[in-house]
Amino acid sequence: MEFPVFILEKSPLVLRDIDLIEKINKKCWACVTFSIITTKDKEIKQLFEPRAPPVSSRFEALKEFSDRGILTGVAFMPILPFIYDDDDNLEAVVKATAEHGGKFVLAGGLTLASTQKDWYFKVLAERFPELIPKYQSLYGDNYGPECNYAGEIGKKVNLLCQKYGIKDRMPRYIPEGRLAVNKQISERLQNRVYRMELDCASQYRIWAYRKAAWTLEEMTESVAEIYAQKGRKGLESLKDVGKSLANEIEQQLQDITVKDQNILG
Repeated sequence: MEFPVFILEKSPLVLRDIDLIEKINKKCWACVTFSIITTKDKEIKQLFEPRAPPVSSRFEALKEFSDRGILTGVAFMPILPFIYDDDDNLEAVVKATAEHGGKFVLAGGLTLASTQKDWYFKVLAERFPELIPKYQSLYGDNYGPECNYAGEIGKKVNLLCQKYGIKDRMPRYIPEGRLAVNKQISERLQNRVYRMELDCASQYRIWAYRKAAWTLEEMTESVAEIYAQKGRKGLESLKDVGKSLANEIEQQLQDITVKDQNILG
């Protein structure tokens, strides 16, 4: 059975299975992503990753997977506000990823809730007491940082990824067949959602795109066939797809060639 595999790791010990992962990748698809928050193996890192292997060993492992032709990249998360969110660290992580063969960097902010928040603020009180007022202002009573901050960090990572020739989203696995176009358009809509989140767009608009993407993801009919048979009206009849999103999907369909995506099987 062909089954894609995604692995998120913080340890180079995953290299013990590199031969097996390579076989999976040749038969279907595999991706190995390493969690990294900084390029520096220094004292501050030990506060937040006390038992984690050296960052340098993770990048070396990333390169070995890349050299085998296996999709790999970095989960740059959580990016710690006022500690690891400086421009130098952002660029260092993206640059090192590209230099070691990584194809993407996924940026993610720090979330704080319940016992996690208690522990984190205890560390701040012990080592960075001057940052506590900044965190209180940035988070308030929310689970994540305020939107403008998160958007600014995400946009910086996007520009750095462009600079070093990699992506800030992970290419998804799309199996061939008549439903491939559904998956591809769903991916594009979800990527649009991410960009809207960085722009702090209205939640109504964000959820409209997200629900339309879910509709395409779960369909058992080809959206290309529906469009070929019923045109725009067929798209508008889909769950959570109105006139505006029907137009968006129509444009995406026109951008995807039937031959390359094997839309009709």
